[in-house]
Amino acid sequence: MPGTLYVPALLPMPLILAVVALSAGLIMLALARAKTRGAIYVIAVSWLRYVMQALHTITYQPLAAGFSLNAVGTIGFLLVGLLTIDWRHLAFRMLTPFYLLIVVALISSALNGGPVAGMVEGLTKYGFLIVVTLSVYSGLRQSKDGNFMTLLLWTFLPVLVLQAASVALGVAKAAESAPGSESYIGGFNHEAVFSVIMATGLTVACLAPRLSKPVRFALLAVFIGGIVLANYRTTLLAIAPMVALFLGMSTLQQFPKRDRPVMVCLVLVLGMIAFGLVSVAFTQRFEDFTVLFSGDVNLIKPPDQYTIEETRLFSGRAKIWSMYIYGWSLGTPFQHLVGLGPEAWKGVFALYAHNTLVNQLYEYGIVGVIAMVYLWGSMLIAALRVRHPQRATLIGAHLMFLVLNMATMPMWMIEGNILYGIICGYTLYLLSLQNRTAQQTPTTPPPARRASLPPRGAA
Repeated sequence: MPGTLYVPALLPMPLILAVVALSAGLIMLALARAKTRGAIYVIAVSWLRYVMQALHTITYQPLAAGFSLNAVGTIGFLLVGLLTIDWRHLAFRMLTPFYLLIVVALISSALNGGPVAGMVEGLTKYGFLIVVTLSVYSGLRQSKDGNFMTLLLWTFLPVLVLQAASVALGVAKAAESAPGSESYIGGFNHEAVFSVIMATGLTVACLAPRLSKPVRFALLAVFIGGIVLANYRTTLLAIAPMVALFLGMSTLQQFPKRDRPVMVCLVLVLGMIAFGLVSVAFTQRFEDFTVLFSGDVNLIKPPDQYTIEETRLFSGRAKIWSMYIYGWSLGTPFQHLVGLGPEAWKGVFALYAHNTLVNQLYEYGIVGVIAMVYLWGSMLIAALRVRHPQRATLIGAHLMFLVLNMATMPMWMIEGNILYGIICGYTLYLLSLQNRTAQQTPTTPPPARRASLPPRGAA
């Protein structure tokens, strides 16, 4: 559009600092109301991380021993988190898949003899994910009035305000050379990170239990609109399952059970119509799928056999995946099993893998892929076991995260760790509620109670 600025798409630093200062005051009030350690940790760390991303021209610069302020901050987040969580929670059986990922990373790093910095970075992210998961779990358990998730929404204020400023000032980033690829991301460094933050806000808005319907739907509109403006196709696709399940269940719960089969059919029809309208609206951005499903292209081949047109498909992702997979195939049989080591792609490829499983295969081998699928699968199965009105939304959140990982790497981002930590922590919390209820409700009435019941028909 005329007057739009392209890369670098930076907002004026005084504006960013003013927004940070304003939101800092509101976050302090939120922290004062949070009270519990878990809630305070998640709110504070989320806000700090989002602000650090807004100040990427400073935080991305090397600080010490090759680590940037972002990396040092992440290590600090992990250490503080280890001091605030209940260490007894580390023995939860459902954390086994998280620990398996750490063991695989240690084995791959040790046997490949890779750089210590790569191992530290990988282990820090997995450790941070565990800490966030347990902090969300304990924050929800200890927050008697249920306001933790509502207070967490304040961490997204600077992100939303900065995006609004980028729209008002016409400051956009052109993700590609194609028309319609402009991303309004508030001066952040990358649309992937920004859209993951917005998806996190959307998830919290869907799950927060104390929001009134008008406020909840207003927030959903704001976050979905923000994701549309960020214009990152992966996130646009990924939020669809959660939004559909949330809206579908919100609609069905308004009707008595006898009418719900009819309403399910109606919701499905309306959903298909909505999907068709969205497809038409974003035809230009998703035309690569039309090319792929036409059957005229074959993307399963060595990277040097890609044509120029094939290289452009999906912003080059198909060729990137091919480069990683064929790079892994050139390794030793041992490396086929445990990969080439943490962060081994750096110095070999110019771009990250844009797919968590492809990256996992390259760095941690077949064992690493199995470990990652085991984590995602176990947490999704846990969500399926939940018996709670928010069950459908929670399942949608897990599906959203899985889709995100197919074309970007939220497991590799600290922002993605925050998102998945919230989803997993909420899953553990809802499971704990029904387990506690089951323990408090006896399966058979006590003998004395049964003896005291009046006989049938007694007046």
